[in-house]
This record gives sequence, C-alpha cells and structure tokens, in this order.
Amino acid sequence: MFEAQYAWRFSSTDFGDDVKEISEKMNLNPLVVQLLTSEGFKSADQIKHFLSPDVTDLNDPFLMHDMQKAVERIQKAIVHGQQIVVYGDYDADGITSTTLIYEALEQLGAKVKYYIPDRFKDGYGPNKSVYKQLIKDGTELILTVDNGVSGFDAVQYANTHNVDVIITDHHELPQKLPEAYAIVHPRYPGQNYPFGQLAGVGVAFKLACALLDELPSEMLDLVAIGTVADLVPLVAENRALVTFGLNMLQNTQRPGLEALFKVAGLTQSMINEENIGFAIAPRLNSLGRLKTASLGVKLLTTLDNKIAQEIAQEVQQLNQKRQRLVEMTTIEALDILEKQDKHLVNVVCKRDWHEGILGIVASHLVQKTGRPSIVLSASAKEAKGSGRSVEKFQMFKALDNHKELMQNFGGHHMACGLTISLDKLDEFQNALDQEAQKQDLDKVEKPSLQIAAELSFNDIDEKLINDLKLLAPYGNGNSKPIFAFTDYKIYEAKLIGKKRDHLKLSIGQKDKKIDALAFSVGEKGKAIVSDSTPLKFVGQLSQNVWNGRVKPQILISDFAYHGQAFSLIDKRTKKLQKTMFTNNGTYVFFNEKLYHQLQDYLPVSARTLIGENCAMDKFETTNLILVDCPPSLSLLAALLEKVSVTKITMIFYPYQSAYLEGMPTRHDFAKVYRFVMSHQKIDIKKKLPQLATYLKLKKDLLIFMLQVFFEVGFVKMDNGLMTGYITDQVIDLKEAPTYHSRQQLIEAESVLLTSRTEELKRWVLQHMTVEN
Repeated sequence: MFEAQYAWRFSSTDFGDDVKEISEKMNLNPLVVQLLTSEGFKSADQIKHFLSPDVTDLNDPFLMHDMQKAVERIQKAIVHGQQIVVYGDYDADGITSTTLIYEALEQLGAKVKYYIPDRFKDGYGPNKSVYKQLIKDGTELILTVDNGVSGFDAVQYANTHNVDVIITDHHELPQKLPEAYAIVHPRYPGQNYPFGQLAGVGVAFKLACALLDELPSEMLDLVAIGTVADLVPLVAENRALVTFGLNMLQNTQRPGLEALFKVAGLTQSMINEENIGFAIAPRLNSLGRLKTASLGVKLLTTLDNKIAQEIAQEVQQLNQKRQRLVEMTTIEALDILEKQDKHLVNVVCKRDWHEGILGIVASHLVQKTGRPSIVLSASAKEAKGSGRSVEKFQMFKALDNHKELMQNFGGHHMACGLTISLDKLDEFQNALDQEAQKQDLDKVEKPSLQIAAELSFNDIDEKLINDLKLLAPYGNGNSKPIFAFTDYKIYEAKLIGKKRDHLKLSIGQKDKKIDALAFSVGEKGKAIVSDSTPLKFVGQLSQNVWNGRVKPQILISDFAYHGQAFSLIDKRTKKLQKTMFTNNGTYVFFNEKLYHQLQDYLPVSARTLIGENCAMDKFETTNLILVDCPPSLSLLAALLEKVSVTKITMIFYPYQSAYLEGMPTRHDFAKVYRFVMSHQKIDIKKKLPQLATYLKLKKDLLIFMLQVFFEVGFVKMDNGLMTGYITDQVIDLKEAPTYHSRQQLIEAESVLLTSRTEELKRWVLQHMTVEN
C-alpha cells in the first residue's frame, strides 16, 4: 500500500457555449479548446495563433539592453581584425549558444575562437585565471554566452588590461553586476524587452539576428536544443523559437546532429521536444559532466561525416558512463539521507563523488523525497555541487540571502551551483531550513499535480491524441496535460526492462485495449504485479511508434495503490470435503444437481444461488463461495457484476468437466456420422456401451456427439431407437446448442481451473464492479 506522490488537483471541464462554438469552428476536440481557454486564449483567432506561431512572435532584438552597443563593438572588432573569444558554458544550452555565436561571427568574417570552461578546473562562469590566459594569448574581445553576470572579478581583470567583455546571459542578476562593456540580458532592470524568459541560446540568437541583420533560420535547430534543454518556459517567444527549431531539426544538414540522432536511436523526421529532453540534451550534457564540452561544439560545427560519427560514438559512451555513475551516487545519497535528521532542504555531501553528475542526482533526490536537494562532493577543505528545487522554493533567493557562507554560487529559481567550505556545512543546512520556513515550505504536505480532466476510456481516440499534439511543444510553462481515467479494467500487469523496474499495464475494455507505462517504479511494481487490485493512476496520453505502427498509450505520471479492498481466496479442488461448507455466506451452485447432493452440508443461515438465475439481480454478501465451475465465463461475469462483496472463495469444482476430454475432432464426428448413416433402429439405451467400445470413443463423448447430431437433424429417435437421417442441407455442427455449450464450458474450465492464482484473481477482479 502506498499513496500518490502528488496531491491531484482537478480542473473544471464544463464546456460552455464558447468552447463548443470554437470547437466546431476549428474542428478541435472540445477538451483541447477547454485547455486553451483556461490558459487565457478566449477566441478562435487567439487559439489559431497559439497553435501556429509565426515571426510576429519574435521580438526586435534591439529592444534588449545594450544590444546596439554590443553589435557596434563586435563590428568594430571585425573591421580591425581583433581576436574575439566566445566564452561559453559546459551544458547543452552553453554548447549550443557557443556554436551559434561562433558560426555567426565566422559568417561575418570575424577572427574568432571559442573557449568552454572545464567544469572541474574552471568552474561555472567567468574564471579570472582563464581570462588571464586568454588575454595573454592575444584575446582582444571576450564575448560570453549563457554566463557572465556572476563574473565580477574576471571582468574587472579584463578591464584593467584594456580588453572589453560583452556579456550575453539569462541567469538571475546578482545585486552587484560586472562592469562589462555591454550586458545583453532580457531581464536587465529598466530595459524594454518584452519577454524575459529566453534561454542562453535564445539571447545568443537575438544577438546573431542583430549582427546579421536577418533571421538566420539555419541556426534555429541549435536554439531548439538549448531552449528545451535549459527548461525555460516554452511560452511566447520561446514557443515560437522551439517550434521553428524543431522543423529545422527534422531537416537539419548538420553531420554532427545526424550522427547524434543515430547513436540515440532516433529517426530524424520524428524529432520533437521530448526527444531533445530525454535523448539529445543528456548526451550533450554528458560531455561537460565527464570530459570537455568543447567536443560538443566540434560535433555541431563539423562538416566531416567521419569526424561527426567518431565524436557521436564517444558521446554515447560517455552518456552510458554518466548513467551508471548517477545510479550509483543516487543510491549512496539516499542512504546518507536515511541516516541523517530530516530537514526541509536536503543537503548531502560525500568525498570524491563525481562533480559532473551531482545536478542529476539532486533531481533524483527531489523526485524521491519531494524536497529541494543540494548534492556536494567534498575534497580536503571544501565541497562543490549542485542543487535542484521544487516549484514552491526559490532556491537562488534562499542562497543569495546567505551568500557569505559560500565561496561562490549561481543559479536561478529551480537550480544552483555552489562551492562551500566544509566547516560551513552545518550552518549552511540551518540557513536553508530557515529560508524554507520563511517560504512556507514546511506547510506543504504534498506538491500538487494539476489534472486537466477525467477521461472515460471511450473518450480516448486518435482524434483526441492528434489534437493534443497541436499544443506542443510541451515544456515548462506549457505542460503536457495529465488526465485521470475511468471506465476501464486492468487486463494484465507486468514488470519490464532489464532491471524489471518499469510497470506495464494493459487496460481498457474487451474490444479496445491500450498500454499504460510507469517508469522506475522499483519495489512498488512488485507489489502491484503480485496483487490483483486495480491501482488508481493519472497520466499523459501519448503514442507508441514501433515498426511503423502507431498506437495510443498512457505514460503514468503518478499512482496510488491501497492493496486489496476485499479478499480473493483460491480453494480450487477436484475433491469436495465437508469442511468447505462450514462458513456462512452466499453459496453459488451453477449445477442444480450438485446443489441437491450437497444442500444438507450447508450452514442453516447460508444463502444459495442456483443455476442460470444466480446472476439475475444485484445483491450484497460478506462471503461469496463459488462452489462449482460455471457452464460459461459470461454467466460468471454477469454474476460478478451484480455482487457487492468483501470476500470471494473460489472452489470451482469441475462437476461437468469437459476440458480434459476437449472437443471431438472432425475425424471423430465423421466416424460416428458414417456409422449412424449406415445403421437403423439402434437401441441406444442398451447398445451404447458396446457402440462406444466399437467406435473407440469414451461413452460421455459419444453421448455428446449423438446429441449434437440429433439437434442438427442427422439422427432421429423413435421409442428409444436411433436412425440416421440424410439431408441435402449444409449444416454447421457448431450451430448446435449442445456444441456451443460444450465450447463455453471448455473455455470456462481453461480459464478458471488451469490459470495461476494471480491470473485467476485478476480475471475475477476485471469483471467486478469496482472503482479503478
């Protein structure tokens, strides 16, 4: 038993006349229109523009602070042949930002190089020692991308050596800004830029637009990767940039990207924002985490297919190594947290953890614990690491209020990077807990999860899924809708994956089933699979593409499991005993003859249901005892749908067993047919045993076949004498009621008598009226 990780908040789905009108006008599912109107898009024109962004969504780059000044200084450097160095960052946003500006400056004929800091030697952002070396090597203009606003000392050094620094950045602005030649930033105080949530690559792209005096559409593939990877809100200008960029990615001519798609197992034409987030960005990030991010720029800029393939293979290997390190470190971090006192903010530190993967580990701790988490790797006297937050905790603000405790730090609302002395860790932990209390984090029991709607299983179709795809690209600020589901049954639950830690459900109705997947469920998955009780879950509608086939699927976002609401007891047997009939409850006898044989053994207060009438009316009981095997699964299903019960005992005694004998073969039917057609007036009562022996058939099986022949008119009975009757009509034996009944009995016995206990319990529960 375990609760949902999130508190599910359900949105209203009352479709007003305006929703219905827009839905009909635009041929959109009303639910999709409702989702859009709830986000403030009130007219068909507004919705149409949201679904199809255009260049009007892109703002004038010169509205950004210091843009004109930056362009003029770069143009001056180009004219005078000054050495420009693009100083980037080691994550996917930084790699794409560096690549983009480097290519733009090359197009303009600039004398340009790039430098991406080493995460382990240089740290994040401007490094004074690196600036010294760059200047010593002849650099005359430093242009930062995706970093810079925290580099006061490094910029100051450059200024004293007559080297200008142009900063392009999007991170939170510190109280004290560097005295750079220009600071190009979408949220600079007092500036007029309309959209402040650009990624680093978005800011770099705006600079490229200003420098080139055009929209360099061929660079939008880089913009899409960096923007999605940096988790900035995919709204307004970002939505337009990513939409255009995805189109470029699907048609990119970059050998490096084509090679990267291949090692990631992606088809280029199907690249979307999810592929970037789960496949492309992690691979680019692995370079800066484990080696050097400069390889990423080389990969994205090379025109040599062979070089692209070699780098892509190295990227793949590094990514696999990164995955192993993350798994191992996460396990260790969780173990440390278990042994520590509980805090509002997790701070976990261990010597010699790999610094490159600490941010990912922090994200995993947030997912596991629901609390902001900072993960640090300790050396002799200090610790370096990364943090990830939850929506309700402003991490950068909390750190900025105690910056004196750290040697350096940077970041934003949801993430940070920092270096701190080991002797400050306890004080640091207390300070963060105080900040969490100030932000009322201690009053939040569970993070909330917005549920867009409750969908009947019958509402799920290709039209709805395709209409939902129009809302993409999904991401921060434009989350993929999450739904709750009703009117379904769980037909199968199993664990999949190399480690058997992913849960796969087959859910739906008899004529329509789809898969629902939950990833990394751990021990919870074993409990669900071993039990038969349906779990409650919410998830996203998606599509699975395999071997060219596209089918709907659900990606489970959260689930709750409360164990069995009632007991299912397997007491199946081939031999009945008196002790099986001592408990009070409702005894079900599908065969009336068996009831008459056993009625004296039943408790006086017991209730009995007999024959096909057992499924006539709804009823309640504490204990339902299914004594014998029903003649058909449909009869048992009808009974289960009518009962409200807390305990079911399944005996399923095979009173009329047909499963072992099975159905006679066509050869058997032909043999009996030839005999009855060549003999007349057979005394069937007296001669039946001899006849069964002569035909080499079991007596009961022969009786069954003769009954089928009688029902279809092949034989007639007159005073106990059987005579074959030839007819010119084409007759299908399967249409005989006796044949059909035997088929149903064999099917029932196959399911109810031979299934494993877990399978049998699941079948019973699937046919009961229970809430999913």
